[in-house]
Amino acid sequence: MNMVVVFDLGNSDLVFGVFDHGALIATGRTNSNRYKSEDEYAHTLRELLFSKGVNVEQVSDIIMSSVVPQLTTVVIRSIISIFGFKPLLVAPGVKTGLKIKADHPAEVGADLVADCVGALNRYPLPAIIVDFGSATKICAMDEDGAFIGCTIGPGVRISADALVRTASQLPNINYRLPKKVIGTNTPDSMNSGVLYGAAAMMDGLIDRFQEEMGTVKTIIATGGLAPIVVLASRKDIILDRDLILYGLYEINRRNCIKEEKEQYAK
Repeated sequence: MNMVVVFDLGNSDLVFGVFDHGALIATGRTNSNRYKSEDEYAHTLRELLFSKGVNVEQVSDIIMSSVVPQLTTVVIRSIISIFGFKPLLVAPGVKTGLKIKADHPAEVGADLVADCVGALNRYPLPAIIVDFGSATKICAMDEDGAFIGCTIGPGVRISADALVRTASQLPNINYRLPKKVIGTNTPDSMNSGVLYGAAAMMDGLIDRFQEEMGTVKTIIATGGLAPIVVLASRKDIILDRDLILYGLYEINRRNCIKEEKEQYAK
């Protein structure tokens, strides 16, 4: 296996990572725009890959996870137009190495699966994973590396956007962690409520997870606003912004070694 490109299509962003013989050498992201065409995605991705110094001719494997069904086919076609072959899509039936102890395993999102596979191969277990995406997801993994369940709540940005939309006198804010929880102006008060509030929710849910799980060896945070929220946490948390990319790389490794890929005309 030579160069591998992994894509994670979320509700807010399309993120990619480029691996060269197992080492993550480049990352990038663009907005997940439901109105953007196949050609527009292809143009944007080509420019991003070129800016990272990626030679598409050296790419041997591509894998993609998606939680946006309306965009999945559009993005897959844009990837085919760039690389000449179809990506492996994380879906039921794909080998992941992850046991899923859920009532309906097929309902577990591809992003959560990739997060857990990343943790399975990088950190001591049992583990709790907090993913700050469009939704805030907290996942539990037992000592055998199985996904045993999760919580799903509104994401930090979604909550803040809803606050601004419904409270007429509140402005849009740039996310930054105030020095004090008790704000003395409107932006600081909003940032405190949003960011310290997210951290407090995370800390409280982690406590409840630990009560149900017993021993927890590792707590990992990932996703867009994780670096800011972790600063407000009172827990010992590992920040791993690229967790899902490593998980996708591992899933690809389990599925695509020495397999023939269907070829497409560019």
